[in-house]
Amino acid sequence: MSSTFKRLAVLSLSAGLAAALAAAPAASARTAPKPSARAAADGPPATLDLSDCPDVLPVGADPANWYCNVLVTSGGSMKIGKIDQQITAPMRITMLASYDPKTGAEISKFVKMRSTAMSVVGGALGIPGTESVPLFALKVKPQYAGKIDLDIPNRKTRLALKLKLVNQLLGGTCYVGSNAAPISLDLDLKEITGASGPDGTFWVRINSTDDTFAVPKTNGCGFAAPIADLRGGLPSASGANHAQLISYFGGKGYSEMYPKMAVRRK
Repeated sequence: MSSTFKRLAVLSLSAGLAAALAAAPAASARTAPKPSARAAADGPPATLDLSDCPDVLPVGADPANWYCNVLVTSGGSMKIGKIDQQITAPMRITMLASYDPKTGAEISKFVKMRSTAMSVVGGALGIPGTESVPLFALKVKPQYAGKIDLDIPNRKTRLALKLKLVNQLLGGTCYVGSNAAPISLDLDLKEITGASGPDGTFWVRINSTDDTFAVPKTNGCGFAAPIADLRGGLPSASGANHAQLISYFGGKGYSEMYPKMAVRRK
């Protein structure tokens, strides 16, 4: 894989990247149809939300070489121990990307992850129909746990997550995974296609899977930890879990977002 293609795939979602994807033997050049209302979860985001992109760059950074990209996961599911969780709310990760003009080495900086807590079918006791019953309702909120490596040319994404468990009896510090011991996804990018969003944004649609990750037992759940672990079937060894995620990758260059931005000297 040429370094030029790799740089385009990581840094820019321009027509040049579309051409590069079309030329890559493992990637598909099909353009996905615009999503219907019924299939909205599997369609591109309505807009390219770059609101978390910082309006300043590191000292010495040339805006012409820097991009702000977002990875929006809006569909699929994760099986974690005994819980099979559908992705019912989008997760958005914002990243900065550039390269060293002298060495060509890639530069990637995590900015922010945003997610919404999703209801778990069966609630805290695993009984269908109790999801909205006070004390029994259980929600899960994915959070960033210190690592993301989006490697489109090599068809891999490595992402460290922790899951906050939301329930009145669990308190505010109950998690599956942590920054020190995260859920480490090593996702294979099974399918990569181009997709046009409702606002005309070009997106890269990514269908990814991982069956190899392990899931630790809960932490910070106090007296309810044994119940939470039993409900979730935790810890859960590699091979007993599964992730299948539908994500969309898009972005813009800083020269386009901030045409008057100059190189910071100090």
